[in-house]
Amino acid sequence: MLKAIQRFFTDRSSAKVARERMQVVLMHDRMDLTPDIMDSLKNDILAVLSRYMEIDQNSIRVDLEQGKGYTALVSNVQVKRVYRRRAAST
Repeated sequence: MLKAIQRFFTDRSSAKVARERMQVVLMHDRMDLTPDIMDSLKNDILAVLSRYMEIDQNSIRVDLEQGKGYTALVSNVQVKRVYRRRAAST
């Protein structure tokens, strides 16, 4: 979380931004995650989260993040409210 906030407030050169974007593209290629698979993954995450909370369906963002010795799947979703009880399964 702190890393994301720091990224937002730091002045980054276009070369550094381009390098980070290229790293994400390379991660997708190495992991063999096609756009179809990423869309399916995003839809599955939405389906599970929707059982427990009301979310903004258009807000989800799923990305891969590279760290030292790891690759992480990071998803960001705007939560409108949490259900008191689990919603009925569809």
